[in-house]
Amino acid sequence: MPSFGQILLIIFAIMVIRFFSRLWRIRSAVMERREQFMRQARNAEKQNRQEGDVNIVGNGKTASKPAKNSDEGTYVDFEEVDE
Repeated sequence: MPSFGQILLIIFAIMVIRFFSRLWRIRSAVMERREQFMRQARNAEKQNRQEGDVNIVGNGKTASKPAKNSDEGTYVDFEEVDE
C-alpha cells in the first residue's frame, strides 16, 4: 500500500503535468493566432498594392549599422547657379 507521501507526490506530479500541458496548448493557440494575423496582413497588403507600386524591405543587419566614414550611396542634389 502506498504511503500518504507517495500519494501526494503522485497527485503533485499529475498537477504539474496538467499545468504544463495547458500552458503548451495556450502557447500553441497564441502562435496560431499570430500566424493567422500575419497571413491576413500579407494578403491585405497584396490586395492594396496598385500596379507599379514598389515595396522596399531591408534586412535588419544593414539598416541598424550605418557605414563608417563612407558617403557611398548618399545622394546630394547640387543646384546649378547662373553666372
